[in-house]
Amino acid sequence: MANGLRIFVPVAIQALMDRLRPRLEATAGQALTPLVDLNPVIPERIAAGEAFDIGLTNPPYVEALVAAGRVDGASHRPFGRVPLAIGRRAGTGESVPTGVAEIAALLSGADSIGYTGAGTSGRTYLNVMARLGLSETLAPRGRPMGAGEPVASVVVGDTELAVAPLTTILSSPGIGVAAIFPDALGAHIDMSVFLSPMPGAGAAAVLERLTGPELDAELAAAGVVRFAFD
Repeated sequence: MANGLRIFVPVAIQALMDRLRPRLEATAGQALTPLVDLNPVIPERIAAGEAFDIGLTNPPYVEALVAAGRVDGASHRPFGRVPLAIGRRAGTGESVPTGVAEIAALLSGADSIGYTGAGTSGRTYLNVMARLGLSETLAPRGRPMGAGEPVASVVVGDTELAVAPLTTILSSPGIGVAAIFPDALGAHIDMSVFLSPMPGAGAAAVLERLTGPELDAELAAAGVVRFAFD
């Protein structure tokens, strides 16, 4: 493509992909143009026919795109799993609880809780709260917001807590991790990577780089853990 390779990037891992981009461009031999959006919006853009070479989003969306002929099914691979976490202003707490009871107490004691209303993280949070029987208790404190706004709201002091992917909290100055949802709650966000049916030159090499073991430690430090398809 004239403007290099086009890659769909979820907002939750934008900071990570920005750091990786120079190395990915070296691998591809050409520039990468990030197309950043919420996980649920990325498949909508692809289904609508927007041109791309490489994409990342939640696996169930990709399966539907493969069935529709919008994605090369043979290229579809797991990328990483991001735990859902709770953030608060940096310096306002030391411990990072991971127990269900501790997390429920933290949320129940907050005056306000920001979350991304239209994003996968927000939907995951609401689903978990429903399973824990906390929906009615927390609804008056919930603040559905746009992408990136929950964390920003906590940093400036407008909201007490932000529920967001761990990657977002770790990459945002002025906010610290107040809690990480445990695996038992199933509150993680899986992301996979894939190619278009006719990707540009170098796209396959980028996919190999993104899924190769040499990035495992760096991804883990950023809040992304490798996983395998069931």
